[in-house]
Amino acid sequence: MTSNPIPFVCKCCGACCRWPGIVRVNTDEIRAIAAHLSLSEDDFRDQYTRLAPDRTSLILTEAPGGACIFLDAANRCRINPVKPEQCRGFPEKWNVPPEYQQLCAGFRALASAKKQQRRAASSCGIGHIHVLGHPLLPLSVEDAPADAQVFTCHNFCLLLDYLGIPFTYYGISGSQVPGEGNFADCGRPTGPWRYGNRWHKTYTQRLNRQLAKRLSNDRTPEIICSLYGAAQADIDPAGRPVSEPLLGYDHCWTPYRVFPSYAHQHVIYAKQEDFTKNNRFFDTVIPHFVNADDYWIAAHSDDYLLYLGRDAADKGIDIARQCADACKLPLQCVHDNCFGADKSELIARARAVLMPTLYVEPFGYVAIEAQFCGTPVITTDWGAFTETIVHGVTGFRCRTAAEFNRAVALAPSLNRQAIRKYACDHYSIEAVAPAYAAYFDFVWNVHKNGGYYAPDAIRDQRQWGNSPFA
Repeated sequence: MTSNPIPFVCKCCGACCRWPGIVRVNTDEIRAIAAHLSLSEDDFRDQYTRLAPDRTSLILTEAPGGACIFLDAANRCRINPVKPEQCRGFPEKWNVPPEYQQLCAGFRALASAKKQQRRAASSCGIGHIHVLGHPLLPLSVEDAPADAQVFTCHNFCLLLDYLGIPFTYYGISGSQVPGEGNFADCGRPTGPWRYGNRWHKTYTQRLNRQLAKRLSNDRTPEIICSLYGAAQADIDPAGRPVSEPLLGYDHCWTPYRVFPSYAHQHVIYAKQEDFTKNNRFFDTVIPHFVNADDYWIAAHSDDYLLYLGRDAADKGIDIARQCADACKLPLQCVHDNCFGADKSELIARARAVLMPTLYVEPFGYVAIEAQFCGTPVITTDWGAFTETIVHGVTGFRCRTAAEFNRAVALAPSLNRQAIRKYACDHYSIEAVAPAYAAYFDFVWNVHKNGGYYAPDAIRDQRQWGNSPFA
């Protein structure tokens, strides 16, 4: 899905010249700027420079408020022809934090152009996707760091934004929709959700009202995506196809489903056999994904083991404790309130992450988050782990105490750069997005053109190539 790189074009908004930071100047730059301002070099140093905090060079002084002293009222640089080399490559050649990129008109224009480029490359023909989100919690990863469904809703919106597909998120008041998505406010919950209870009925009514306002009146291809299973089973889709992407829960209700692993797909087929036996033809398997930029390999690792998940027996926390005790290593157990940079650093510095889940894990986000940090993952040998953990490469899959202990001993021998590369190649938004774009088109195609007998009912053309009968 790659194409020619799009150049950064400065929009002269002046934002980067107001960001905090220092601009170093060397002898040659001082000479050129002083000549441009018709000053002697000594006068320039006295008026416009000061000693850097590390006392290794001179830096330009700032105007009141922190802006560059050479930025004029029209956001133009008064020394542009001779500005320092640091400024010439800023901000496009620097590692600029996302929050600053949002302030830069050039970065915003570049992001928009890249999104259009990705959308064209994906060949996705869907005009709008309606995302039915969490029925109890606002969309905010920071406020609900332990809720996997909030994390899933957030990531799905990031994927749609990455593909450049217009979307609307239908959620609880206070939701923070990432990217350029729209928000349909479904109010606040009136109580806990349970199928058929009062809040479920009220929630369904609110969803239907919001959908009726936003579904197009023309023939624009659009899909409704349900991210919370049965909570949204009673909506009126008004003839639009409804899909369940990132289906990590233990129930489902639509004929179009995206499972994160074949392991979970088979569990659902066995658990809901009466429902799924006639509704299996339009399913697919696409793994969960995260934003690779949110994770990194630590400069150094500490010799502790990490358990990151619910404090529950079925998650295998007792096995994790026994393993740590047997290996005589400290075990950090984190059950909640861990997100963002703190979470990434905690994972990245661990000797290994333990995930000895006892049930058939549908996917396990932590397993891929650890791999993005280059940290080996030590798991049980069933469920989605058989698909997400490459034994002896990205981690180890175990069935006995001896195997868990051996895995801990071998973990430092694994190549952390290779672990992260595997994660980026398989579980980043960039890696997974093309499969979703193809599946969205597939859903619309079979829904409108004959279902199983649709002439071009191919889930992902990249995997099948051109037809020999064409």
